[in-house]
Amino acid sequence: MNNIIINGTITTVGPLSISMPEVDDPDTGGFPMMARGVDQDGNKHRTGYLPGTTVRGFLRRAVVTRSMQAASEAGEPYSLTRAYSELIGQDSASEKQAGEIDLAEVKKAREGSPIIDLFGSGLGVASRLRVGHFVPTANVVPDFYRGVRKDLGDTEGVVELLSDKDIQAYYARSESNSRRGPAETLVKSLKQKVRAAKNKNEDAGELKKELEEAEKLLAKHVAGMGDMKNSSKTPGISYHALPASLELNGRIVILNAKDRDLEMLEYALDQLSLNPVFGAQSARGCGEISGTFDINIEGKFAKKMTIGGYEAAKVTVF
Repeated sequence: MNNIIINGTITTVGPLSISMPEVDDPDTGGFPMMARGVDQDGNKHRTGYLPGTTVRGFLRRAVVTRSMQAASEAGEPYSLTRAYSELIGQDSASEKQAGEIDLAEVKKAREGSPIIDLFGSGLGVASRLRVGHFVPTANVVPDFYRGVRKDLGDTEGVVELLSDKDIQAYYARSESNSRRGPAETLVKSLKQKVRAAKNKNEDAGELKKELEEAEKLLAKHVAGMGDMKNSSKTPGISYHALPASLELNGRIVILNAKDRDLEMLEYALDQLSLNPVFGAQSARGCGEISGTFDINIEGKFAKKMTIGGYEAAKVTVF
């Protein structure tokens, strides 16, 4: 069988929130962005997108989980090494240099695991599965969303239903928390002043005394909160997300496809249909998607898979 090409369209049912690690961008909150196109002055245009690694990761986890469940039920559970190799793509070969890879080991790994054969594993076994990024037709910058945390007292009558002891503890905690914020601000300000004085080789003795007293006061208010040091009146939830009803287009390619490859991907897409969520903030209305995937085998349009709705995927064969 030649390459199988799957052209996909993923539609955001709710806003799509994704945050990339170690990305500090106040304008996008770490949402994955790519440059796409430039204006007449050579300035780059940017757009948010659904990373191919996010889609690929879901597909791989679905297939490996099925295999691990079957092995466990057969009384032959996965070893830790096999789990890492198939699920994470990490094995001993990953630590070797490319020139040190034993081709016999690669062949053995491919023959021993259909999952590694398709998805690859470290440097040892190259992947035959290529998952592209899913991008909107026009450039779209993610929007900023903010949620509000509620405290017990924000729901009328709830506090009064507590025991007398806990009612007193709640109000004492609320008072301590209201004083904690200004105390934290003062400590932060004094620390900055102490650092500035040191940088200028100025005497910071008095500032250090003020800082010490401020830290004692802060510790007192924190202690007054008892077991609930993380107040629900702290700043609410905030995140960036692409809008709902946005179409994102991408492509999945299986190189040198085998019959078992397509079965694995169709199973994984069916699992995505049953749980059609990507990214973060799913408990707050984000992440749900729907989609269609057109499967082309040997250059011919063979199948269409329609996913979403927390239902089994619908497959149309042509």
